[in-house]
Amino acid sequence: MRSMLSAAVLALLAGSAQAGTFNDLATPGAQLTGLSRNGRVAGLYGVDTGWRWAKDIGVSTIADFAEARGMNPWGQALAGGTLDDDGNQVAALAYSNSDLVGGPSVIGPWPGGLAQDGFLSAAFDASENGVAVGLAVDETGTYFAFRWSAAEGMTKLPVNRPQSSSRANKVSADGNTIVGWNDQDNGFRSGVIWRNGTALDLADANGVPVGEATAVSADGRIVVGERYFNTTTLKFEAWRWTEETGVQALGCLTTDFGCDATSARALSDDGNVIVGDSVSGGVYVATAWTPEGGMQLLADYLAAHDVEVPAGWTLQSGNGISADGKTIGGWGASSGSKNSFVADMHEAPPTEAIVEVHGTVEWNDLPEGPFAGIEVGTPVSMTFRATTVDAAEIEPGRHTGYPIVLDSFQLDAGGATDSLVPTAAGPLLRISNDYPMSDGIHVFETAMATQGQTMEFELFGAGSGPYAGGLFDSDDLDRINRTFGAEFFDKISWVISQQGGSFGMFMALDSVSIHDDVPNDDAIFADGFEQP
Repeated sequence: MRSMLSAAVLALLAGSAQAGTFNDLATPGAQLTGLSRNGRVAGLYGVDTGWRWAKDIGVSTIADFAEARGMNPWGQALAGGTLDDDGNQVAALAYSNSDLVGGPSVIGPWPGGLAQDGFLSAAFDASENGVAVGLAVDETGTYFAFRWSAAEGMTKLPVNRPQSSSRANKVSADGNTIVGWNDQDNGFRSGVIWRNGTALDLADANGVPVGEATAVSADGRIVVGERYFNTTTLKFEAWRWTEETGVQALGCLTTDFGCDATSARALSDDGNVIVGDSVSGGVYVATAWTPEGGMQLLADYLAAHDVEVPAGWTLQSGNGISADGKTIGGWGASSGSKNSFVADMHEAPPTEAIVEVHGTVEWNDLPEGPFAGIEVGTPVSMTFRATTVDAAEIEPGRHTGYPIVLDSFQLDAGGATDSLVPTAAGPLLRISNDYPMSDGIHVFETAMATQGQTMEFELFGAGSGPYAGGLFDSDDLDRINRTFGAEFFDKISWVISQQGGSFGMFMALDSVSIHDDVPNDDAIFADGFEQP
């Protein structure tokens, strides 16, 4: 990989998102079904087709993949289906680099499943650690909710009415909380939460079942859904649930559009921004809900945050939202056809990010310099800032080199310190995303202030396994905001070398953190955004 990068010409300046942008995805007939944590990747559902949108790349069709219905938090993988040899749809996961990995990864049907109108199974969502959930048909022709992992295969999720249909719609980031529905005997749907192999049917304070659970927060604490019958308003309303509050109706719209029912489709990590839709007389309009503003038109909510919906657009549903609630995706009507959008409400991004690395010495035979004699097991830390100013893109959204702010760099081991020196191209912090098959964090071999010594910091992120391609949803430095442990990487090389590598101090990685440098702000999303 290094030879590929070294041979590339670093010519293009890295771009950054502007405040108040509305992205028309220009995909007639497609509906956006999910948005990644940082809002840089979207999945789109179309008839017999799956699309993937990436902020720096645009829309691409995923070959041999149908009906992209959801995705893991970092946009790798998309959840949906593909066709088997008999032309029946079966559950599958697809990656942005699926051509390199042999196409979609097939989950398949339930053994002996009886196809219903060409359908055997479909994945509706995927977790960060490789758990997929969705809908399948068993040997009796009954639809059921499933959970799948590479280690365990497809298993039926238990329900309180196994004779009735069920479906799993979404899964938390860690795969431990799954939400969906199970039909009641009268045909109405009950929202269900699955935790630790147990199904919890959701009901209001009076014990009346609520409708379908459509989404869950990344940490599994908050669930939202639709079709809760409010006996006060006599409307079917969107709802929000936590263990502390129980089911809360989110209301209908008090506008000229009227309101027969509202639905919640997606929520921010803290559950304080919920997007969905409202329907009246068969006409849909996109909605947003906040604790302060209640239920409102999504177009009004965007306008209040300096995003103008272009003329000719009618927003009909909000279907995806970033972790911080500042990027919203959905679909509507544009130029006489169904189309999808992504609206970004972020202010101009910071120009610097802070990188913090922690580890321990695992081998050291350096004969000289500040680290000579540092013992095995000594804690090591490395901190520096990287800037987006004069950053160099090799491939938009996939690999960019960000200049390291030299006077911010310090590597410390046992109280001894050293720094880097200027190079012709930096030095650079390189962020690679799906390039070509994995994510990575790199500081290629760079001269240190101690003459004759160099440092290399190379992390290749999960080209296979449960975190495949799932470290970032783009290579945008100002949107990473995450801490990684060693388990996220297939290859780790953190070493200070001398005399062509004859001597060195090798360091084991404990964690690496990249987060925005935002004054007076917790840039790592204190409410559970970091990895533990």
